[in-house]
Amino acid sequence: MSELAESSLEPVPKSRRFVQVLVALAVIALLVGAAMWIKSMTGGPAAAKRQTAKISILPDTPPPPPPPPPKEKPEPPKDQPKQVMREQQLKQDAPKPANEPIKMDGPAGDGPSAFAAGTVNNEYKGGAPVVGASGGTGGNVADRAQERFYANSVRQLLHDEIEKNLRSDAGELTATFSVWIEPDGSIRRFELVPTGDAARDTDLRFAFDQTSRRLRLPAHSGLPQPMRFKLSVRPA
Repeated sequence: MSELAESSLEPVPKSRRFVQVLVALAVIALLVGAAMWIKSMTGGPAAAKRQTAKISILPDTPPPPPPPPPKEKPEPPKDQPKQVMREQQLKQDAPKPANEPIKMDGPAGDGPSAFAAGTVNNEYKGGAPVVGASGGTGGNVADRAQERFYANSVRQLLHDEIEKNLRSDAGELTATFSVWIEPDGSIRRFELVPTGDAARDTDLRFAFDQTSRRLRLPAHSGLPQPMRFKLSVRPA
């Protein structure tokens, strides 16, 4: 017994104590590793934090108006000047009606009045009025143009003067007549085509009689006679 007590009281060598410390550390490491392995096997990953959705209530406002429809751009004009020029050229190239002579067919009569008896039968059918024979073969272009100008001038002068000499209650009348003009422009004779209304014929003859006395037409150099006109007149 005494020997055992003595042996237990002997100091432990340093090498043995170092081994004991290493063993203790190894045991602790094993325990810690086992605990971490068990925890990893039993516990799942941390649950993700749930996010709450925020719902905002918008005010009750009407929807914006729809955008206006796109404006249609006007199409650029297409060669209108060329078309107008082409139409004018076609009009110019169109055949013009032949100049219709202004003459009297039938007896002229030789009564004392300026409105001598006789009937004008030839109707004016188109073209510019020409005094005398048809311009198809006789006379040049300048002569025919001069005759048309003279006929138009005489027509306007007769129209204005006859309206001045109509009675105020005559109303609107249509006069078809032939006229003979002296080279100095004085009126030699009128021939009126009856209208079928005696009162109207009387009013027209009165106006023609006054016109033949008062009116002096432009002078001419031997134009063929007569000149025939159809005028609508009313008291001036």
